[in-house]
Amino acid sequence: MAQGAWFAAAGMTLRTLDTSVIMAIVLGERGQEVAARLAPGSVLSSVNFAEIITKCVEKAVPPRIAERYIREGNIEIVGFDADLAILTGDLFGRARKGVLSLGDRACIATAVKLGATVVTADRIWAELDLPCKVELIR
Repeated sequence: MAQGAWFAAAGMTLRTLDTSVIMAIVLGERGQEVAARLAPGSVLSSVNFAEIITKCVEKAVPPRIAERYIREGNIEIVGFDADLAILTGDLFGRARKGVLSLGDRACIATAVKLGATVVTADRIWAELDLPCKVELIR
């Protein structure tokens, strides 16, 4: 049984996390309480994991802080494969140019593939015609 189907059968919501969710927690930003409640047991695209590490380095935050949170929160990192690459590319047309970055589309594609709800701080996602549910942390 696929992970998304298992969660649905158990009456639970599988969530895929955007980079903004982990960064809100790591940086103590507004919405961190909601993010911290929703993140444990969720999934994270390997593309978004790379983006998180990059943002930590950019903001002079030790990446091990984010790594530890992800590990201790039982957040599964999902590999980025050819199917996800195709879906990510197809999502380019869902918004005007520049609204959805590659990382954004990788996150959304992962949610779509798994039948998950995507969790983000990016309010614009809730206004787009996305093929998955969107949950905002702020």
